[in-house]
Amino acid sequence: MTAPALVGIWAGQDVVVLTAANSWDETRMADRQLAVALSAHAPVLYVDPALSVVARARMHGLRGARVGGHVRQVADRVVRLSPEGLPAGSKRGVADVNRAVVAHQVRQALRTTGGTVRAQLEANVQAPTMGRVPAGNRVYWAQDDFVAMGPLVGVSPRLLARGERRLAAAADAIIAANPTVAGSLEAPGRAIHLIPFGCDAGLFGGPPPAPDPAVDLPHPIAFLMGTLNDRLDVACLRAVVEAGVSLLLVGPRSGRFASPAFDALLARPDVQWTGPRAFEDLPALLAHADVGIVPYTHSPFNEGSFPLKTLEYLAAGLPVVATDLPAIRWLASPHVEVADRAADFGRTVARRASQPRDTEAACLRRRFAAGHSWQHRAVEFAEVLGL
Repeated sequence: MTAPALVGIWAGQDVVVLTAANSWDETRMADRQLAVALSAHAPVLYVDPALSVVARARMHGLRGARVGGHVRQVADRVVRLSPEGLPAGSKRGVADVNRAVVAHQVRQALRTTGGTVRAQLEANVQAPTMGRVPAGNRVYWAQDDFVAMGPLVGVSPRLLARGERRLAAAADAIIAANPTVAGSLEAPGRAIHLIPFGCDAGLFGGPPPAPDPAVDLPHPIAFLMGTLNDRLDVACLRAVVEAGVSLLLVGPRSGRFASPAFDALLARPDVQWTGPRAFEDLPALLAHADVGIVPYTHSPFNEGSFPLKTLEYLAAGLPVVATDLPAIRWLASPHVEVADRAADFGRTVARRASQPRDTEAACLRRRFAAGHSWQHRAVEFAEVLGL
């Protein structure tokens, strides 16, 4: 269903089709944040991953099951398509059908809104539509090591590898969000551009909000936000609290994350888990923190990821302690201290969290993060997309 106001809205304009790896409704993932920033350069059609009626009913109830195929405006110069797909989309045969079905719906949305597709930026390796959507420039956005992500989300790594090969072969250029991913991609004759994730420097670096009253922990406080799953080094988290630092955890817990050690951690009085919170609520929670932490293991997926939270902590003015990941080394920020072994991690967090708050240092961290904002990243993307 398309709102009448969207008919011909982009007639005569160059348009970017962003076929996303994540739904617009997910907590402001990189796809959504880039789409908004990129819309300053061209209108953006944001294409959610396809969902079936069954999947939407399971996630949103019967009323929510009826939103398939909707095209609606979600931001200035951003229109969202929620395509209809077949159930069991992670199966190879179904994924192939969904490629054709989604591409058809994208073409319909483009005919409705008008304009010329200047570029397609595709991050959906499960059912890629590249080659089926008319575009002057086709770019594969390798956000993570998607193949290594498969076991974390219950999708066949073989299916993801096949989709990635298909995208790399069809693309005119590739944008990688991580130096490890950039180095691992094979695309003879195609340029590979390293453009890491950015941050919402305006939200996190704005005037300090009142601290969230739901938090009840003694200082110093280490802060961790994001999905709680197998990516986390639980030994590092335990070392933090054993070093005398409270731990504030914000985010959903993956249903696949079964860890008795993590359960024991949550039972401690100096650990508080808020559960998932709205993106806009994060600054008020960060206002309690003395240090932001990135305690990731050295799994293949973590090595090929870009922890967005690192820049968000810095934008909030916090010092950061992280394990030694390629993305952290690439940032090369003097405001991020690396500690890889659990005992070292705990000691480093305790030292940084216990230091007096330094207004000048906080300003320098915010300034560093502002140089890595999504607005800056969008300029780099626009150049590769030919806008």
